[in-house]
Amino acid sequence: MALRGIIFDIDGTLVDTNPTHVEAWRRAFQRLGYEVPTERIEIEIGKGGDQLVPSILGEQASERDGDALRKAQKEIFLELAGDRSFRVFPGVAQLFDALRQRDVRTALATSSNEKHLQATTRSAGIDLPRLADVLVTSDDAELSKPAPDLVISAVEKLGFSPGECAMVGDTVYDAQASLAAGVTFLGVLSGGSTRETLLEAGASGVWRDTGEMLSDLDRVLEMASLSAVEP
Repeated sequence: MALRGIIFDIDGTLVDTNPTHVEAWRRAFQRLGYEVPTERIEIEIGKGGDQLVPSILGEQASERDGDALRKAQKEIFLELAGDRSFRVFPGVAQLFDALRQRDVRTALATSSNEKHLQATTRSAGIDLPRLADVLVTSDDAELSKPAPDLVISAVEKLGFSPGECAMVGDTVYDAQASLAAGVTFLGVLSGGSTRETLLEAGASGVWRDTGEMLSDLDRVLEMASLSAVEP
């Protein structure tokens, strides 16, 4: 089936924000009296707060303090983003341009809300929503990744079938969300996951970062098309 749309995760895929999200969560847990090691948080990055908090603390603590933790993390992330200049991974703008030239529509799918996306783009100095055809945020989904809600919403906004779309992401949670939505998953290593981890999670192919995807775009599109699931 021909590939018609590609959905991009943002954090760790297009912009180097994962360490800042980890730090914001660590400080948020600490503010509420929880000492959570950085390495425990790192393996959960890629999930939204609705999934991350109960995974780390358990359901009981999440019910008690989850809302306060998510609020604190959002506040802290905004503070950190205002003081930092996030690095944009290589070739991001050029990749979106190249896909448009090939008549492939693009979507952004992030577990962040629009306010936090704006903070990220300001810090990174790149207008990501302007590059893409479609934007999907946490406001468009009931559950965050690894649930498929964000990917399903992106597919619907693109106007294609799942089998005509692929998703690019940096975590196993992107992979799980993609595959649960019937969408081919393409992995990048820029968020810290290993090649083996992403392949085991179901990636059809793995690249170093967006820059390598751009230079290997013919193969990227071919692999995504070959991996597409017929409806």
